[in-house]
This record gives sequence, structure tokens and C-alpha cells, in this order.
Amino acid sequence: MKSTNLAQTLAIESQLRLPGSAGRLLKQIRDIEAVAPIFRDAGLIKPVSRPAIINLNVSGIATHSCIKKALGGFIYASAAVCTDIKIENNQVSTLSSDSVSELDDIDFEAQRKRLDLIEIRQAYQLAQRLLEQNRPSHMILLDTPLFLSREMAPLKRNVNHLAEYEKTRTLIERFWNEYREQLFPWNPSGPVLASIIAQRFSAIVSIARQDLRTVEGRKHILLSDGFSEDNVKGLAELEKKLSGIGDTRFINGILSGFTRTIAFRMTERESRMEPEKSVEYGVIGFHFKGGRTSQIQMVQLAGDEPDWNRENLDIVAWRLMILDMQSRLKSSPLPQLLGYQQLKMLDQFAQYYRQGLNEALKKNEVEETWLSGLDE
Repeated sequence: MKSTNLAQTLAIESQLRLPGSAGRLLKQIRDIEAVAPIFRDAGLIKPVSRPAIINLNVSGIATHSCIKKALGGFIYASAAVCTDIKIENNQVSTLSSDSVSELDDIDFEAQRKRLDLIEIRQAYQLAQRLLEQNRPSHMILLDTPLFLSREMAPLKRNVNHLAEYEKTRTLIERFWNEYREQLFPWNPSGPVLASIIAQRFSAIVSIARQDLRTVEGRKHILLSDGFSEDNVKGLAELEKKLSGIGDTRFINGILSGFTRTIAFRMTERESRMEPEKSVEYGVIGFHFKGGRTSQIQMVQLAGDEPDWNRENLDIVAWRLMILDMQSRLKSSPLPQLLGYQQLKMLDQFAQYYRQGLNEALKKNEVEETWLSGLDE
């Protein structure tokens, strides 16, 4: 019986598949190169210019949470850090820092989603403190969504998840009721509250596949962001050219350094976002890329046109781009990056908390504390 080891099988398969794979990738690259000018002429992709001298105050909120097994169950630790930085004549300095944290036990029910909700609450708590203390800032950056999407909604049988969801939804609704008028664009001189969230590369591709010559097709994009209706004819055959090209490869192919996509309405693409009253004012987003080797990111903003237009969207874009000072994959805006450095200690603190919990139970210190003084 003839036998072939795995190394030989892989070597043969790679030689057989290599020409076909290379040919398909070259075709996709040619298709992207053909589509990119169409996107640019239609205003779906646009360059962003930045000033030579930068003066900017930014507050970045970073969040993190972790879970540890303990005593047959689980404990969690969650924290958020707000770091204020100042850029004056291109010189960067840190101003102040604030933080919140939470450690407790947690059951197995929807753990990750519940921790995501806790992180959102902590991010909003720090944003609220920042506004109450009147700390000077042009932008407040979150690494959590501004609003709750349908993916976060709990099942009715998950009681603890439902309670966490309602607690977070109520806090978000109260925040926007109390502080909306302090934020841009409702207050022209107020800070911009922006969320840097997961890429969702399919958003701009799906919008481009709509018939943008019709009112129905254009409802997804902000016309005030420089959409050119005269140059949409080339998008008619876009579906054929985009077939076989993955969304990630496509968006990486058409976005170069210091470019962004046109702003689009996230409420048109999400069948449910909560709190409903807070979302009524609109939620928009766009993808952007800072340096040539930077990661493509997506920003989420509250509001809609005509409050948001190309001019102030470009301002938000270049501010985010210059804060991406690392110019590498998996990078974050500088103030959030500084916050993540502090959050590295969270896992170790959770470990200490678990050890302390074990020792307290063994020594029965908790029960003795509660029962002390009853005889008196």
C-alpha cells in the first residue's frame, strides 16, 4: 500500500492550486483598481486634508473586562480609563486621568454580552464626569458603541442579562436627555462624542450596491457629505465587478492613507437600536484610514444632516487620523492607547481578588464580620 505523508500532500496541493489562486487575486486587484475611481468621482471615497499646525484637546475612554474561574463559578473584573491629552503646536502632553472599576461574581448566563453592557455603562459614566467637570476637550472618544444594537438584546429567559440590559439602556437614555445640548452638533462649540467601533466593512459596500440614482437608494447616505449625483452612472454595474471580492479586501483596496468613506446612516441599516428616544436624532458613521499602514477603523456619531456636513465630518476625520500615531495594525487613538496601558493590570487584580476571596472563605472572615456585634 502506497503512503504519502502530509508534507508531500501539501507540497503537491500548493503547486496545483497556486496558479489559480494567484490569477483570481490579480483579477480582484484589477477590479478594485477599476472601481476605485468610480467611488472617488461619486463622492463615496474622499481624501481628507489636515492642518500643518495642530492644537487639540482630546479625551479618550478605554474599557476592558475579564473573567476568572473561582469556587466552581466565575468572578469578573471590568474597568474604564479616561485619559486627557493636549496637542499644542504639534507638541503632545497628557493632562489628567480618571477611572472606574467593578469586581464581583457572575454566573454563566450570557457572560460576554453582560460584560459588554457593563463596559458601555462605565464608558458613559466617565463621559458624564468629564462633562460635569467642564474639562476642556474638542473630542470625547469611546471604544464602545454609542447605542445598543439588536445583537445586545437579551432573551426573555435570561433574567440577569435582561436586568443588565435595562440598566444600561436607562443610563444611556438619561445621559442623552441631560447632556445632548452640551455636545456637538447641537452645541456648535461643544465636544464631539465619537465611538470607534468594530469595522463592519460591509456597510459601505452594501450602500454602494444600492441604486444611488433613486431616492430610495440614496436614503442611506448623507447627501450633505459631498455626494455627486452626476457621477453615479458607473455604479450601475458595480454588483458584477464586486462579485467574488470580499468586503475586507475591497475596503482595504479603495481606502488609502488619509481617506474616508462618505457618511452613512446607521439607523437605516439597523432594524433596532436603543434607547429609541435617543436614537430618534440620528446615528451616522464612516470608515477612515490614517497612515498608509494604519488599520481601517469606523467612527459612530450621533446626529444627522443638516447638522453634519462634509466640512465638520472632515474635521472629525483628520482629528482621528492624526491621533493614530502608531500607523500600524490594531492601533488605537493615542489617548485610548494610553488608557489600555493602565488596563493591562486588570487581569492581575482579578487574580488577586480571586485569591483574597478564597482566603476569606477559608478563614470564615466574611461571616464573622456580618455576625459581629449581634450579641451586644
